[in-house]
Amino acid sequence: MKISVRKIVLTALMIALVFIITYLPFLHIPSPVPPGYFNIGDAAIMIAAILLGKRSGLVAGAIGSALADIAYGAFIFAPITFIVKGIEGYVVGAVAGRREGQRPAYARRVVAVVAGALIIVAGYFILELTFYRMIDNSLAIAAIISEVPGNLVQGGASAVFAYVFTAILDRRKPIKSLN
Repeated sequence: MKISVRKIVLTALMIALVFIITYLPFLHIPSPVPPGYFNIGDAAIMIAAILLGKRSGLVAGAIGSALADIAYGAFIFAPITFIVKGIEGYVVGAVAGRREGQRPAYARRVVAVVAGALIIVAGYFILELTFYRMIDNSLAIAAIISEVPGNLVQGGASAVFAYVFTAILDRRKPIKSLN
């Protein structure tokens, strides 16, 4: 499989965009539920996956988000983030299924971003449950369940934002195909 320089550059730009949107505090939306704020880094992952495809979505999501965790000093969560966000990007790109020279169908795009949002919730639930059980088994379930509402809101808001943003791009037609 040959990967073009253009695709590598666009994927690198999406890694940077995911990192910036996830990391910069002025882009965080305060929240009363854990972890205390929302970010739309997941929307950037979904946009990358829809525009560039599943492999670029995987790379942008995994690397950009894990780098943000590392930059925050949350080193211990970086591997979990790497896995969950990588899977999110891959699945969104695979479901959206842009074919060469075609725009993704709107119905596939809706299913793709909903699947991405559900992966955020389920992925963090499973991996954090495993992680917290290593630390304190008795508090693991309570700690994880307290994060589910925040992950649902963040995933849902990111899905809506990604869908609307890519639909607007399709109407403007600034690019024929990035795949």
